[in-house]
Amino acid sequence: MTTTSETAEKNEPAASPTAGVQKKMSGTLQRDYVQEALQKLVEGLAPYAEGKLQAVFQDDWKRSAKSSFRRPREKTPGQKKDEFTWDAHSTLTVVWDQWNAVFRQHLGHYERSLVSELREFRNRWAHQRQLNFDDTYRVLDSVERLLSAIGCDVLASEIYETKQELLEREFSDKIKEEQRTRQNKQSKWWTIGIYTTCCVAIVAQMILSWQSSGYLIAGFVVLVFIYLIYQRLQVDPVVYGPHECRKCFRIIYTADCPYCKRKQK
Repeated sequence: MTTTSETAEKNEPAASPTAGVQKKMSGTLQRDYVQEALQKLVEGLAPYAEGKLQAVFQDDWKRSAKSSFRRPREKTPGQKKDEFTWDAHSTLTVVWDQWNAVFRQHLGHYERSLVSELREFRNRWAHQRQLNFDDTYRVLDSVERLLSAIGCDVLASEIYETKQELLEREFSDKIKEEQRTRQNKQSKWWTIGIYTTCCVAIVAQMILSWQSSGYLIAGFVVLVFIYLIYQRLQVDPVVYGPHECRKCFRIIYTADCPYCKRKQK
């Protein structure tokens, strides 16, 4: 059996059969992806777990499910005494605690490891801990695999689409940055080519004029263009624009996030 913070369960995602897949905007936090994944997990795993518990314990399944918790769980408003609320915490806890008695006949060690992993990530989510891209993608992938294992293919496909959306959101900025870098490199060599062409044309015109001061001016022009070409080679153009910080998720305009720097100080 297991214990958990009761206060962390108040915002627990509960089963919602009518909930649809919500499209994420560019500023959506990683936690929103995890919350949606946990909701989908409860939609699929809770009915599955209840059915297996009823098959083994019959009418006594609620008492067996509640025995997975050392302390009585807080009741939701309007909940009757003999009701059992399925949310992410209760679902994963019951499946884990009743594994040997109920679920090991239907699922294997791999699915048990998925349950263990999701319990850990659910606790991190409930206690407001930071979740990065790798954590979020792993939660989505584990939820998809567990839903597929219990036959919830529709919900698993929805999680798969969310995974693709997360990948696109994560790597689109990197791809755009690489494209900007490549374009700036091309622009750099075009600029250097124009400088060189102008320099040669001006110097050639001065030399052909055969004026006494032409050579001095031509030398000066050559030095100016050499300096301009040197500056163009040394200074890389700015390749970043308005983008989202991967740590605090605020819109920034520089390479380093000033908000994160303040927190570190």
